Amino acid sequence: MRTGSTATILTSWPARLLAAVLVITAVAVLVINGNDSATEVAIADLPAATATPAPSATPSVTPTPLPTTVPVAAPTVAPTPTPLAFPTPTPEFGPTGRPSAAAEVLVLTAKDSVRRPTVYDGPAGNEISVTYTYLDGTVDPVYDHFTNPTYFGNPLAMRVLRGNEGDEWAQVQIPTRPIMTGWVKTADFEWSRSDYYVQVNIGNNTVTVWRGDELIVDSTAVVTGDSGRTTPLASTYIDEIMPGPSGAYGPWLLSLGVFSDAINTFSGGLPKVALHGTNRPDLLGQYASNGCIRLPNDVITMLADEVPVGTRVDIINET
Repeated sequence: MRTGSTATILTSWPARLLAAVLVITAVAVLVINGNDSATEVAIADLPAATATPAPSATPSVTPTPLPTTVPVAAPTVAPTPTPLAFPTPTPEFGPTGRPSAAAEVLVLTAKDSVRRPTVYDGPAGNEISVTYTYLDGTVDPVYDHFTNPTYFGNPLAMRVLRGNEGDEWAQVQIPTRPIMTGWVKTADFEWSRSDYYVQVNIGNNTVTVWRGDELIVDSTAVVTGDSGRTTPLASTYIDEIMPGPSGAYGPWLLSLGVFSDAINTFSGGLPKVALHGTNRPDLLGQYASNGCIRLPNDVITMLADEVPVGTRVDIINET
């Protein structure tokens, strides 16, 4: 029996199944054949989607390199310093104030056989004259008082400046004006020595005396030269010891190998300076003499008894 139409056939379930298969097949062919075109349209026609930005990578922090550590060397042990060898300074003054330079002195005293010593300008040198100069410049070419014995009848003594016992030659200080030095043959003399030292200070009119480093006269007041007759400054020595010639000189007079440089003559003679006593103790400490140094009588007596000829005497001016 032939029933229904084409529409009916199509609407029957087999037909429907076939149709569905055909549709699915067609779609599959289209998908397979048109896959590339679809990809290109998707890129060209569709608005570009705003891409979510990929999170920026947090830059890694480059660590600051640590400085290279230099190994510390073991400390070098400092050597023990070697102490410097400084010479022990020679004190300017000894334990009792005696100047170190005022050491023991050697003395030459002319032998009885020598009338007038011959003086030279050096060991085995040329002979020189011992002269005396007056304040007006006049020179006595033959100093008559440089004789043995002296004007006062004592042996001629001179302080040694250079030379030692046993030497053939010695340099001596000659008592004249101005003070001279010269060399003599020691065979004409006898050697002696003195460890005493006398210092006269006209700055405060005192005398100080040492025996070695022992202070035996401590800044005792004296009289020195008045204005216009000032006691001369000098490093000299005691060249004669004798009793005072009169009461004005006290009991003793210790002549020095130096002359006044303020007066030309004195009492008709040459103005030799001396340490001596006094009959005016009330003037001690003042400037009242003609250039000599007046000491208390007990002090000059002690010095005359103890201090030998040749003893160094320094006349200074310190306040």
